[in-house]
Amino acid sequence: MAGLADLLVRGRAVAPVLVAYAQTRSRAFDDRAELEAFQAGRLRKVLVRAATTFPHYRAVAGRQLSDFPIMTKDVWLQHFSDLNTAGASLAECLTAARETESRREFDAATGGLAIGLSTGTSGRQGAFLTSPAERGRWAGIMLAKALPSGLRHPARVALFLRSGGALYDTVGGGRIDFRYFDLALPWERLAAELVAFAPTILAAPPAVLGRLADALESGELTMPPPEIVYSVADVLEPELQARARTALLAPVGQIYQATEGFLGITCAAGTLHLNEDLVVVEREVIDPASGRFVPIVTDLWRTSQAIIRYRLDDILLPSPAPCVCGSVMVAIDRVEGRADDVLLLRPSQNGGIRSEAAAPRPSGGTLRPLYADFVRAAILAVPRVIDFRLVQAAPAQASLALRLESGASGERAFGAASVALDAVCRRAGLQPLPVTPAPWPVETLATKARRVRRDFAA
Repeated sequence: MAGLADLLVRGRAVAPVLVAYAQTRSRAFDDRAELEAFQAGRLRKVLVRAATTFPHYRAVAGRQLSDFPIMTKDVWLQHFSDLNTAGASLAECLTAARETESRREFDAATGGLAIGLSTGTSGRQGAFLTSPAERGRWAGIMLAKALPSGLRHPARVALFLRSGGALYDTVGGGRIDFRYFDLALPWERLAAELVAFAPTILAAPPAVLGRLADALESGELTMPPPEIVYSVADVLEPELQARARTALLAPVGQIYQATEGFLGITCAAGTLHLNEDLVVVEREVIDPASGRFVPIVTDLWRTSQAIIRYRLDDILLPSPAPCVCGSVMVAIDRVEGRADDVLLLRPSQNGGIRSEAAAPRPSGGTLRPLYADFVRAAILAVPRVIDFRLVQAAPAQASLALRLESGASGERAFGAASVALDAVCRRAGLQPLPVTPAPWPVETLATKARRVRRDFAA
């Protein structure tokens, strides 16, 4: 622990950071039973406090997690003021945060709580509130889990984000030189500042990692390899992970974080684990064959806002075997994107050859899902296709944009991609999805690049 006093948080007291760091580094569980006992102890405090603190839960009679309703984003936003300790309305939080974000200052606050904005990619934009104590705890936990060497060695951390804020400001100073890179700035400026900073740890969205890999592969940029790279804020595709690993000469993991909390991080063995010491994750299984599930999250530490049985839009594929690192926390093979990244198609007349690509919808109905991972694999296997964007507007209507290698025939590649997509549909026992060509969409470094998107309701 020598040298921890050197960790300064912009002149503020560092006790919450150091306490959370030490607790997180020392916390270990020998088996699932020990982990679940720890969760149960934290959960009792969370639920008792929720029923007495947040107006939305005062009518909840019981004290078991199952007594609390599952919370969707729409309901959470509708009752926003009854789910935070400041009683702040969503409208006032959005107005304050958007105004400061327009100045690129990110210092909005209400009732002593800092305001951060969600990206709004899953519908209405939301806000999250944090107290100074929560920000200190988050900083300590993040440092404990994300720094390979802990605080034993100095680190230069580069974090690329759409917006900054008090939550991220808490980390910087002293032995940990933390630098926020604003994705609203031109790429040329960001690249020059990144090279000059020479980070030992790099955290950035996949779009930035792809752009950086391009620049390094072409010789446009040169920089010393970081100690580790983390993909944040969006789904990391396996192809990009491999490219970034080769170009940056560093392991590439993931930090799985959302408005709802710090949900997971990649371990030293390269496996993404859910942070079950921070959150309880219930599973809404959508595909029994593979175990794919939608997570329902309860935060064990948040106090400013209630995150209790919050149903995310993400689809997670669990690992079939325990991780070699020995952690008892759930291992995840892939975060496959959001629920509306799943195509919905009509079953074929003869049933076809059923595969893991599609499974019966738990809610019944005539449409069946085709998971984005199978679409990705089929289209990217087409020669000379680098990337794609598929948008389904109706069960039998979709558009497809392709990014191709230089000199490739767009007409030939589109035809081959259409055939590949048809084959996946038929193998899954689904009717083919007719696609029309579309131009490549205008995207920025801050854009969440969704390869597969469904634009109609399930």
